[in-house]
Amino acid sequence: MDIWIVFNPVIRLLLYGSVLVATGSLLFAFHFNKYQTIENKAYCSSLSKNASLLGLIISALFFLSISGNMGGDLGSVFSPLMLGLALDSKSGLAAMLCSAGFLVLYLQGKIFPSSLKSGSTLLGVFLLLLSFVISGHASKLGTTAQILLIFHLTGIAFWVGSLLPLRNMCLSSNIKNLHLVTHQFGKIAMFYVLGLLIAGISFAYMLIGDISLLIETSYGIVLCVKVLIVCTLLFLGALNKFWIVPLIKSDMERGAIRLKNSVQAEIMLVLLVFLFTSLLTTSLNLPMGG
Repeated sequence: MDIWIVFNPVIRLLLYGSVLVATGSLLFAFHFNKYQTIENKAYCSSLSKNASLLGLIISALFFLSISGNMGGDLGSVFSPLMLGLALDSKSGLAAMLCSAGFLVLYLQGKIFPSSLKSGSTLLGVFLLLLSFVISGHASKLGTTAQILLIFHLTGIAFWVGSLLPLRNMCLSSNIKNLHLVTHQFGKIAMFYVLGLLIAGISFAYMLIGDISLLIETSYGIVLCVKVLIVCTLLFLGALNKFWIVPLIKSDMERGAIRLKNSVQAEIMLVLLVFLFTSLLTTSLNLPMGG
């Protein structure tokens, strides 16, 4: 069996997770900084740094996998010729930008003075987002598709990156601000979710072109399964907003337990979304209608 059939989707899955958690946890911290305890703030910072460190390792493996895919065997992974070709490719550049973005986010507070923290954060996030739009399908579809993908990724980053901080708040010994955070989260998340849906649907239409290909091709079927999982996530999000958040206000401890369980279910579904996304970008060919 070709090792890259398994390795490529796994690397992509881990890369997606690292990027979205590293950037999304920072977005969560930005929006809810004034409502969080020192413990919660430290958790978000640590989460972003740990995700960035993992991302650095995954980015290196991603670059080596590009070299291996070009050569077709494991020996090509460290071949100077294949490594040179990988470096000259768009995918290789994307891997380098990913590495740079993760490095900037990881080094926040270590080498950058506090006065440059906001600028370094924006730079790190920008490099990570840029790595996704300079290669793959978006790069072939032009500027509009690339902008749509950036909006889509930003929305996903906020959603995905908020899950672990929310779970941590539910488990915290001090949950007095949980209702304030979840209430505000519901308001802010609406804009992010609306943006990611509009951008995602538009981008998918630009890719597919012909709606009939959704049921006539493997790519379309996998995309439909991914959309169904996203719809389930939207349902859980609505459940949180209209049932669990009011419960937190009336019975904070009981509501915190319900929210923690809901968030954990969302995390499992998000991992499935990552899996299907990695298959769409590594193992399945784009339909000719796109």
